[in-house]
Amino acid sequence: MAPYYEIATYIWSPYLRGWVSRELEKRGIMPILLWGPGAVKTKYIEAIKDKDVKGTLGVGHGNNDVFTGQNYEPIINVGDKITDDYKRQCIAPVSCLVGKKLMPWLVEQGVQCSVGEVTEYWFTAEKIIQNGDDPEEDKLLKYYMYAEYVFWYRLAEGFTAGEAYRMMIREYYRQAKLAESIDEETAYYVRYDADNRKFFGDDKFRLIEGIETQIQYNVITQRNAQDRFDSIIINGKVIAQSGVPTGKIYIEVNDQNKEVSLNNDGSFTATFIFDWDKNVEKTYQITLIYKGDLSNKFLPKLEETEVKIEPTYIPTKIEITDIKTSRDASVVTFNITGKLTDVKGNQIKNKTVEVYVGDGKLYEETAKTDDNGVFSVTIEKSYPVLQTKATVIARFNGDDVYQHSETSKIAKFPPNWEVIRTIATAITIVATAIAIILSLL
Repeated sequence: MAPYYEIATYIWSPYLRGWVSRELEKRGIMPILLWGPGAVKTKYIEAIKDKDVKGTLGVGHGNNDVFTGQNYEPIINVGDKITDDYKRQCIAPVSCLVGKKLMPWLVEQGVQCSVGEVTEYWFTAEKIIQNGDDPEEDKLLKYYMYAEYVFWYRLAEGFTAGEAYRMMIREYYRQAKLAESIDEETAYYVRYDADNRKFFGDDKFRLIEGIETQIQYNVITQRNAQDRFDSIIINGKVIAQSGVPTGKIYIEVNDQNKEVSLNNDGSFTATFIFDWDKNVEKTYQITLIYKGDLSNKFLPKLEETEVKIEPTYIPTKIEITDIKTSRDASVVTFNITGKLTDVKGNQIKNKTVEVYVGDGKLYEETAKTDDNGVFSVTIEKSYPVLQTKATVIARFNGDDVYQHSETSKIAKFPPNWEVIRTIATAITIVATAIAIILSLL
């Protein structure tokens, strides 16, 4: 349905006659084009009598109750007699408000499925008069075109209506993101249209027949905290009601994608690696699309899932490998060396450790581990004359990857001999004096 009589249809309808029709033909679907003056109800009723017509697409103005064609002529109304010619179809026009009442009403009357906007459908364009052969000719309109007609192209390739709809909506959001750097208004309306474009009816409806397939899959996830990346391994098999499916499977995980050829038994495997900065929970959206092999009658299949990978923290081990002490009067100097590793013995470099000398007021120093995980500090502290040992504590507080660890060791050092000698000398002098005094008595 391609009316051509005012601004909206001047902009959109040429693509139905050009690019859309051509792409459908490439996929083996021969559209019946109702162009301009031919986009009227009598022509539409005549066209859908063809038992091979299984879908209605196009553009036109509308409201809750009606979808219109050329010069606002009603094409489908709430309350129309819905014959078997309608009931073979999926009906999905680009039109304002028809998703609010008309499209769900059609499904209630027996139409296979429908898609419609529950509010106004907005779009932007650079110009009014379009050639219509290539969406790239209009740098704004292309975002709507590329998104909207995913639905019909996927149906033409053998996907179910539900699968085609989900792929279309996903493409709307993808196109909105692409449009953000070009025109914010366009990005807004592409996203707005996606939010309000609703599906009704049988999500298993297909335009073409073939051998149905299923995707069996398993997802294995692993977080490598030390090297800061996640790995996602997806393996599985495409099976069919009869025979072994052939062809390729497309796998997308977030912003990465791969196309993998099926093995002789229909199996496949693919690995995805994602680097990250923060060790936090991360969600990965996974899409698997078996593209089908219509030459062998194998129909395509879509599967979607998501996985979450939780933070993983690596246990650590901190050691005090050597303590050298020396004493100068009351001041004791501690030269402390240690090492920080993970539980497998791998050195952990460029991390801050804290070293304390205790037994009395704590004295603290910090140090960075070198490329071998080694750290060293020098701490000076005063001790009483006769104290000859102290507790040394080394602590790593951990970070977003590595766990906390702590250790302690006793350091020994000599007493303050200088003071002891002075005291001993004084005692000797006093004792001598006492002896002299006693001898004189």
